[in-house]
Amino acid sequence: MSRRLLLISRWRLETTRERLWELLGEPAGWPAWWPHLLGVTRLAEGDAEGIGARHAFRWRSGLGYRLLMVITSVRSDPCRELEGHASGDLHGIGLWVITEDGPGAVRLTYRWDVELRKAWMRRLAFVLLPVFAWRHFAVMRSGARGMARRLGCRLSEVEEWSAITPEQGLRRARGSPAR
Repeated sequence: MSRRLLLISRWRLETTRERLWELLGEPAGWPAWWPHLLGVTRLAEGDAEGIGARHAFRWRSGLGYRLLMVITSVRSDPCRELEGHASGDLHGIGLWVITEDGPGAVRLTYRWDVELRKAWMRRLAFVLLPVFAWRHFAVMRSGARGMARRLGCRLSEVEEWSAITPEQGLRRARGSPAR
């Protein structure tokens, strides 16, 4: 049984790349607008472009379990892409991609390709992977709403896809106007 999750969230925000990039570039400030994020601790600064920056993230799932991950920035293309490697309770890669979507709007896509590392999660993966994906998307939606509030902009669409195992391929989980 695979213990890997590939989860993709895409949000349409009526803001600019620059404003969005500024918000993404300061992970220590994310808990102020992301309800499920308990805290972020800066562990290393990184170079002038942020490569090598390390942050410890403490998340709550909303179902009683918490996750701790250290994310190391490995790639940065300002106002376009930000990639980090995760270690800790989940191990893998997270990638933020910003694209233009008409006048005054951008699409923000987050691709989270991770393997479960917590012992209890690995043991119960055969039955709980869909639950973990469901909670991930709930956490992401709360982040999208918080991000829009923080930027003072409209969140006009939320889309989600998941692949629990590579054999299943990507399945669209939800595509709807934001609430």
